[in-house]
Amino acid sequence: MKMSDEIQKMINENVVHLATTSGNGKPNVVPVGGIRAINASELLIIDVLFDKTKKNLLENPNIAIAVEVLGKGAPCGYQLKGRATVHSEGKFFEEAGKMVENMREKRPNHPHLTVKSAVHVEVEDIYSTVIKNEER
Repeated sequence: MKMSDEIQKMINENVVHLATTSGNGKPNVVPVGGIRAINASELLIIDVLFDKTKKNLLENPNIAIAVEVLGKGAPCGYQLKGRATVHSEGKFFEEAGKMVENMREKRPNHPHLTVKSAVHVEVEDIYSTVIKNEER
């Protein structure tokens, strides 16, 4: 599934919510600011604080991401579903390191940010979360 330029921009510029599920079905949702669209069908997420999230990803790679923009004109939001893989080395891990360096420059009060792992997501489904006028 391909993300539009609009969706990629929303993801790159906003905090998203990442939902994971453990192997026995227990859900977990966390806010994520360290995320970037690599291209129209892939995302890279930086793991700086994941605990339950990382454990869940290792048990069950299926994820959902919610992103929305409110207050600037008409509301806009999307839910993305996909499969995630966790990387502790290699090109995705190295790219996550570069992303953290950029984050440190923008957030000097957060020098503690370090990459524990990188999460690569292949986007499989995309849904709008906005009610259309004809549905109201």
